[in-house]
Amino acid sequence: FLDLGVVVPGTTTGVDVLNIVANNGICASLDAAGAPVTVKECSANAGTLKATADSATLANGKAVVEALPNGGINVPLGYSSLFVLTSGTGLVIEQVAASPKFTVGAPGLYTIHTLVYDADPKSPNFLDLGVVVPGTTTGVDVLNIVANNGICASLDAAGAPVTVYEDKCTAFSGGLYSMNPISCLYNGKTIISAKTNANPVVPINYKQLFVLTEAFSLKILAVSDVAEFEVGNAGFYRIHSLVYNPMTLDLSVVVPGQTTGFDVVNIIKKNNICASLDVYGAPNLVIGSKWFCYFFNRYSKNQNMAYKGSNSKYNNDGALNGILNKYDSYEAFKTDFINSNSQSNLFPNPVSNALSINMEVFDDEVVNYSIIDLSGRTVLRGLAKDLSLGTQKINANTLNSGMYLVKLESKYRSITKKIIVKK
Repeated sequence: FLDLGVVVPGTTTGVDVLNIVANNGICASLDAAGAPVTVKECSANAGTLKATADSATLANGKAVVEALPNGGINVPLGYSSLFVLTSGTGLVIEQVAASPKFTVGAPGLYTIHTLVYDADPKSPNFLDLGVVVPGTTTGVDVLNIVANNGICASLDAAGAPVTVYEDKCTAFSGGLYSMNPISCLYNGKTIISAKTNANPVVPINYKQLFVLTEAFSLKILAVSDVAEFEVGNAGFYRIHSLVYNPMTLDLSVVVPGQTTGFDVVNIIKKNNICASLDVYGAPNLVIGSKWFCYFFNRYSKNQNMAYKGSNSKYNNDGALNGILNKYDSYEAFKTDFINSNSQSNLFPNPVSNALSINMEVFDDEVVNYSIIDLSGRTVLRGLAKDLSLGTQKINANTLNSGMYLVKLESKYRSITKKIIVKK
């Protein structure tokens, strides 16, 4: 019996095993010569590069980006080196060359890399660059080929980044308006949209996106390829146009519900990026409850909030401008609108015996009344159930002469008026 439990990997040797066999007269056999394999560390090293300038500007549609070796490169015997130009944060391979100097014809973020590799097809470390498709293959793809096939090669993935700017920024977001800027939630949702009233300018390699924000804070809620969004909450919204180059403005930094339109504008200005955001956008009002939707549609004309809003056929959302300038929240607007348009009539005033109240109420509205003296004491209260029939009468015989406040309250609104009791 040969007890292999005594073998400690990394410590016990083949000679130790042979000695155990020999010293104990054990019948066993070890192929001592074995099959030798020498494992060598990959010595290929791309080193690092440093751009001669961090940025460049297009002139007559062209710009030169260049880098210099920064040390550390090692090209093993039989290996080759070349330089790779990638674009964007995805490191899409655009060009390869024998020197780290490239001419580009579009603005954006570019990176120059060094690649050290074995170009011999007969070598086990052969890296076939024929699989590289400019504009499609990325530096990450090359690294994966190297890693997955156990190839000895080295790519300076960090490289030397250079930002190329347009000679003159021509990007323009254009302008938007909403044909139907006021809508109500139906089954908990509605669609808001915008149309173009000033054409955008979208240069080559640029994109246009549409951004939905909360109207007051400009907090970004969603982005879309079309100027149409589904919303599920009451409030004021804006739809903006954004024209940008994905190679220079990285929208992955946008966190919905946190990042604002102001943040995006600051990024553009701080980094001298050519992009354009229609900050004002197309405002939209989404009304929540069915009751308030009915109330608003009935009384909106009292506050000059006709849907057309302005004389321009391209500016139907002009009706919301005054509201957005006056309020800082949907709730503040809703409360003020209800209070401003709640029509009630108390008569006679002064009153001696019976006080009559006329007020329009809605199907599910329950109104309570209370009469309060000048000391703040409630002297009468009750349910104004007869308002649904047209008039609620309150017996004022028990009230002393003087001034009182009559408060009418429901879950939708609160109205306070003064009366004088005169005996």
